[in-house]
Amino acid sequence: MGGEHRFLGLLLSFSVAAGAWGSASRVEAADMADVAEGADAEVPGAWRSRVSAKLLSIYDTAASVQAHAPGAATKRLSVPVADSPTTGPRLDDKGWVQVDVHYDCRQLPPIKALISAGLSRGASVKVATLCVEEGWVAPESLSRVAAVVGVTRVSVPSYAAQIHPRRHSQEPDWSPPPQPSRSILAQPAASSGNGIDHNGAAIMRADQFVAQTRTTGVGITVGVQSIGVASLGVIQGRGELPAVRVLDPSGGSSSAPADEGTALLEEVHAVASGAGLAFCGPNTFVEYTSCLGQLINAGATILVDDVVFPDQDLMASDGSEVQAIEQILAQNPTVALFTAAGNYNGSYWEGQYSPASLSSLGLAALSCPSSGTTQTDNYVAEFDGNPTQLLTVTQSSYIPMTFAWADPSGHSASNFDVYWIDSQDSTHSGCFSTTSSTDPQISEQVGLAAGTYTLYIATPDASLTGKFLKLWIGGDGLTSLSNPTTGSVVTPQAFATGAITVGAVNGSDGVGSHIEPFSSLGPVKIAFPAMKSIQAPVLVAPDGINVDAAGTYFAGFLFPDGNFYGTSASAPNAGAVAALIRSAFPSLTVSQLVAALQGGATQLGSSPPDGTFGYGRIDALGALGTLPAPTITSLPNSTIAASSSSSSYPFTVSGTGNLHFSVTSSNAALIPPSIVAAGSPGVTIAPSSCGVTTMTCTVSVTAASGQGSSVNVTLSVLDGANRSAPASMTITVTGSQAPPPSSTPGSSGGGGGSFELWEIEILAVIAWLCARRNRNGNELADNALAGRSIAGDDRNQFPGAEAVTQAIRQHERPTACKSIRPRWSNHPPSA
Repeated sequence: MGGEHRFLGLLLSFSVAAGAWGSASRVEAADMADVAEGADAEVPGAWRSRVSAKLLSIYDTAASVQAHAPGAATKRLSVPVADSPTTGPRLDDKGWVQVDVHYDCRQLPPIKALISAGLSRGASVKVATLCVEEGWVAPESLSRVAAVVGVTRVSVPSYAAQIHPRRHSQEPDWSPPPQPSRSILAQPAASSGNGIDHNGAAIMRADQFVAQTRTTGVGITVGVQSIGVASLGVIQGRGELPAVRVLDPSGGSSSAPADEGTALLEEVHAVASGAGLAFCGPNTFVEYTSCLGQLINAGATILVDDVVFPDQDLMASDGSEVQAIEQILAQNPTVALFTAAGNYNGSYWEGQYSPASLSSLGLAALSCPSSGTTQTDNYVAEFDGNPTQLLTVTQSSYIPMTFAWADPSGHSASNFDVYWIDSQDSTHSGCFSTTSSTDPQISEQVGLAAGTYTLYIATPDASLTGKFLKLWIGGDGLTSLSNPTTGSVVTPQAFATGAITVGAVNGSDGVGSHIEPFSSLGPVKIAFPAMKSIQAPVLVAPDGINVDAAGTYFAGFLFPDGNFYGTSASAPNAGAVAALIRSAFPSLTVSQLVAALQGGATQLGSSPPDGTFGYGRIDALGALGTLPAPTITSLPNSTIAASSSSSSYPFTVSGTGNLHFSVTSSNAALIPPSIVAAGSPGVTIAPSSCGVTTMTCTVSVTAASGQGSSVNVTLSVLDGANRSAPASMTITVTGSQAPPPSSTPGSSGGGGGSFELWEIEILAVIAWLCARRNRNGNELADNALAGRSIAGDDRNQFPGAEAVTQAIRQHERPTACKSIRPRWSNHPPSA
């Protein structure tokens, strides 16, 4: 590579009108004369200070080609654009470049002016101090876009990268995996062994939680951000995923031909089968923030992602990107964000610059050309006392390389050079320099052949001694350093207050107690706004789990044992358990939810939280155990008459979330086992908000009519996980409130019937006649009771006697006075 970082030449097509191009200065002047409405009337060329070096390179190269071929109708141009899929720039088929246009957050987005200047809009964000319009622009229009009033910076977008260990092979991996053919997509599902994510669910005791609580995530939506769901329909066709709401990040870029997102969705559904699912696939950080908003608007309260942005500031927790995430979470206090910690352990180093002179090491001075100048370096960093840092690359690939130093953002004052030297083949060696950088971080995508390299962080002198540094090279199983350190959590989501970073333990053994060697370790050290440490990971969860990837783009990323490894596999497991807990207790705040997950985690380290396991391995039943179970105070015994109500007795309940009640009764006919309105047979609880907003309540019991009895009534209070606490009371019901029906003569008993009012009146008259007959043997009474006709004089003596006689004849009521009382006793009237 001749000492310079290697670039690929990307051919770009530009359609140019004949005679439209002159010198580079003519191009700039023409652009400035045609600045869109709302642009600054500024000194020509001032816009360049607001455009990043990579974009200026594209602009200048395009202008130079056109200046030297003013009469050409079409030119094909080789532009030195980094070949990185993650550090850009990216160009579309028209040769337009994707840009982030930052503007002053104190003003409205200058959308009209930017469109007039040539910007084709994509995603946008205006949160906290991150105010960006993202889109595509022809390189020759960069000057016009940068000159719009309020524009503060035009830069290459921060691109998302996947997080997962890759399969190792002997062949160089210079391109994405091939697209699956139609024949592959038609193949049946891969053997799922014990089922998708079976090991993960068992290790986290999520399966036991579901069996015990009968809670499956119903009522909760989990929103996933990852790279691609291209084969979602294939998996849904196998019945392994339900409907998924797929959202567009509005970036104007095509969806990735990938299926890591599909695999993450499979995991969530396997653990929390009742939860709703939504997906959004960001390509840039601006799209990531757009996805956060869209997923939240779609009802997601559990968010999971496994995307990392390699060129985000590794030194600050107060940067615009971190502040944007924090504000989104603060504005949506019911939303919990779970993010993969990353697979970068062993590929990361941090520490203070401790220089040793090259001469003392018996080495010659180093030099790194940069922006037309060359810096001579006489000192190199010692890595925790060791002057040698070796980089091993296991597979030829394009590898992200990020170097950060503790200068304030936008005010770099350091002059480090970073070298990678292949002693066997100098064409594999290279360097990059910080001398021309305004930001205190450089991120490049470097094409490295498999082999071993010696790394140097170098300066001309020792004046930068003590400067805090971070060096991150690759990871994902592709690279390793001979002297790595902890601290390799590098995604900005992890720096945001409230985010939950998730590391990986090996779940393929069914135990899940060993940290994966690649899982990023913490804590995260931050230099700005002040030196501090951030706990990471917060939790760990199993990877090494089964997903169905047959016939999808993700098949090539599974390991030889067929399992899905990496913190990308652990993050959705953690999020799915959170969905189960939130489903049982939807009123939990995020801090309460996280406290339960932390407090109930299986401790794997000696003194949690630590930088390896965090608070421990996530455990669904453990988390449930930290949440107070329901309680209820005792209830008194009571005596009431049938068809009447008891007094209202006070009681107090406690528990987690909204509580509800159930009733059992040993005599369901006399006291029905139901929660009812006051005055109806059953149990009445007041007020109606009892167990939700009111914890001190009253209970009363109403008996139905009927024969007296002692009834055992149990009132139970239950929470969302169906845990219960009972309180029992004995209700003694006395007396009968109405006479019974009588049986037809000769019948063998049976159930009593109800009496009409006129029948009750007749029975009362019969009782009077019986009393009269027994007292003086009155013939009138005898005739009436016998159903015989009564003479007129007798009817005058007792006008009601004839009616009694007719009633007895019609209804065949018993005529023996002695039979009346026993029949009433045997067959009490019902109400």
